[in-house]
Amino acid sequence: HQEGAPGPQAPSGEGTQAPDGFVIATGMSGRGTPRPSVAAMPTARFRKTQRVRRRGEFQTVFDQGVRIHGRYLTVVMAPASGALSRLGIIASKKLGIAVSRNRAKRLIREVFRHHAPGAGRPVDVLVMPRRELLETPYEAVEADFRGACRRALARLGASGR
Repeated sequence: HQEGAPGPQAPSGEGTQAPDGFVIATGMSGRGTPRPSVAAMPTARFRKTQRVRRRGEFQTVFDQGVRIHGRYLTVVMAPASGALSRLGIIASKKLGIAVSRNRAKRLIREVFRHHAPGAGRPVDVLVMPRRELLETPYEAVEADFRGACRRALARLGASGR
């Protein structure tokens, strides 16, 4: 039978990790070992100003927008009231369990972050993913999103909204 140490022990070397950062050796300590410091990385957060959030905002986009069906998702697009293009995601339980719904939302946010539509004029975009999106490579989802947004922008421009 082994018992604990007879005296106080030092805490483990493991500590909390810095969020959104990584460790870079910036110098040497007195003992000749590198001294780490945390360098800030650009944040990839999806800010509140970039999201369609309230029920009334969703309803406005549904009422005033155009709906385009893609292979892996459906896009509803309407002119934005603000200065930025915004994204809303509707991932119903038909899509699958929470893990699947969250993965679909992360994929859609990433595609939107890289290819936000409406460069000339801001738009509100609602995306409804389909189950097939979960087994599809990122490039195919990206191409489907861009194609649906291009068609929606063309219909918005043609209708004069």
